[in-house]
Amino acid sequence: MKSFGWVSAQALPTIVASVLLSAAAHAEIPLSWDPTGHIVVPAFVNGKGPFEFMLDTGADESAVFAWFAKFLALPKGASRELSGATGSEQMTSTLVSALAVDGHVIRHVDADTVPDRPDGAKFAGIAGADLMVHRLIVIDLGCDTVSIRARGTATREILGASATLVRAGAIADGKQLTLPVTLNGMSGVGVLDTGARGSIINSKFAVAAGVDPGSAAFREGDPARGATTTSVPSRAGPIGTVEFAGVTHHDVVARVVDLPLFVGAGIGDRSAMILGLDLLRGVRLTIDYSARQFWIAQSSCKKAREGP
Repeated sequence: MKSFGWVSAQALPTIVASVLLSAAAHAEIPLSWDPTGHIVVPAFVNGKGPFEFMLDTGADESAVFAWFAKFLALPKGASRELSGATGSEQMTSTLVSALAVDGHVIRHVDADTVPDRPDGAKFAGIAGADLMVHRLIVIDLGCDTVSIRARGTATREILGASATLVRAGAIADGKQLTLPVTLNGMSGVGVLDTGARGSIINSKFAVAAGVDPGSAAFREGDPARGATTTSVPSRAGPIGTVEFAGVTHHDVVARVVDLPLFVGAGIGDRSAMILGLDLLRGVRLTIDYSARQFWIAQSSCKKAREGP
């Protein structure tokens, strides 16, 4: 699978970019897994590119990283509060004239400007829900492809065999999609988040499902980080069996963290989890944000993908 570089020092000429942007949106484009375990897609910014953008169903708005805004000399926008999974902080947005993925373009984007990642990952930005609304987004995490299609094209061929329809729930003041999940037979709510490498449960879900993060089976996990520079400590260990939309995972290892996101989303008092890429590997995910629904099916590609 071809991997696009995090930045092209020899940016494609505008005429070539224009041809690519006008290509039929039904043609699938490659999805790559970067060394840190995130999924990225080739994107064009103001007709230049391709640049690597993280594909993030957990982000309300698209964003650019601070280094990339400086690299392209993008103009500054308004000053506002940036909210992430681990907290909020003030930032100055970046004005993007056009952001395009798979021929689908959104214009005049007042994009969030997020701090450069401490793990050294050099994504150019984040493709969020604002790029996905009013379209059908097909993310195949087995075949490593993405396509952006017109709404109303959710045929069986596109959805995948035996696809399970999920009528998504909502969170407070956000576009993220939620779904019912069970952990060791106990019910909870999951937030669909392709921007999260690993899944996270809150302490309320841990207690309900008989998971003890203070036991010897757990260790100090990597701090949870969101779009801001704030980090939250975690405990990582075996949590048991997770089930959602016809998918079952046994012997799941995840982190236990009471994220500020859960409280801000209005689900802090419920058994809740972030459903990350570790539990979505090998599925075909088709999302209709406008109808607040999505389908989950097994990918037609048989290759198994292990974690980074």
